[in-house]
Amino acid sequence: MTRDEYLHGCTGVVVIKDNHILLGERCDDQGWSLAGGKQEKNETLEECAKRELKEEFGIDSLKLKYLGKVYSKAMVKGVEKKVSPSIYVCETFKGQIKLDLREFKDYKWVHINNALNIENLFLPSREGIKLLEKEAGEKI
Repeated sequence: MTRDEYLHGCTGVVVIKDNHILLGERCDDQGWSLAGGKQEKNETLEECAKRELKEEFGIDSLKLKYLGKVYSKAMVKGVEKKVSPSIYVCETFKGQIKLDLREFKDYKWVHINNALNIENLFLPSREGIKLLEKEAGEKI
């Protein structure tokens, strides 16, 4: 399996507030997820991350930091695909959470130390959180 076989041009955003990560419960029954989605034409990956965060959670990122890419699997329009989202961290945002109910049916803030213990965590989100933990560990 080569990395060229993965769906690129997608993002995930780890929103952090007071050592908690924002997760949304997906309407497609793929579990709890970070904000994120597919890049639109003529859009940078950072613009995609900001747009998805606004569309899905109703908040505006004031600053994003690029973490890197992850490699995972996800259901895309009913078909399992290999995906490689670019992961961003957002620690500064404005606005109140307002879910896009076509995407998410609920949300919660989960302590960073417990995020990977979420039983039904969307696989690409799990990989994004692992990447965050890896970077945090390298700084210590």
